[in-house]
Amino acid sequence: MELNKIMQKGLNYFHIPYNEKTVNDLCFYALELKKWNSHINLTGLKELNRIVSELLYDAFFLYGYTHEMKSVLDLGSGSGILAIPIAILNENSEIISLDKSLKKIQFQRHIKRTMHLKNLTTLQGRAEALDPANVDALIVKGFGSIETILEKGGRHIRTGGCAYILKGKSEDRIIYRGFELDHVTPYALPGSDREYRLFIYKKI
Repeated sequence: MELNKIMQKGLNYFHIPYNEKTVNDLCFYALELKKWNSHINLTGLKELNRIVSELLYDAFFLYGYTHEMKSVLDLGSGSGILAIPIAILNENSEIISLDKSLKKIQFQRHIKRTMHLKNLTTLQGRAEALDPANVDALIVKGFGSIETILEKGGRHIRTGGCAYILKGKSEDRIIYRGFELDHVTPYALPGSDREYRLFIYKKI
């Protein structure tokens, strides 16, 4: 299937409005990720259709929860698989992308510069070493345990804001001081029979 068709499949599945430029921008990002990945290891996935269907589709899913928020922090953002698509889809939101890996942040800065993503801020470092960002939402995939995520990333969420944590179907809910579990939502990605869970923790 052509790349733009795969991209549109995900956008349609999650009922995200888009135009030709949106699809072209998302395709450009996916193509650049594949190209850079052949020289430096940014993601374990090598096939373009899997990069979109197993990585970018997660960003499309989270967009439905964050599209009305003014500020979003992607914790442990890697090659920007959550932050960059959401920045493309929502020009009115400030997206902060944080990762400790310099090479991955350098790739994200290349994307930001090339695509003129003025609403994307890329930071290299550790969450616990930065001043609180006071964002509306924290989004996380593959950073560690829920406890670790809330311990290191929770200080960056404003009171009343939420952490949106993507996990596998077997992940257990936890109680963490200063947060309440708003709800747990099972979800699946289009074209896949694997089951996942979204944990939403509200900062109180």
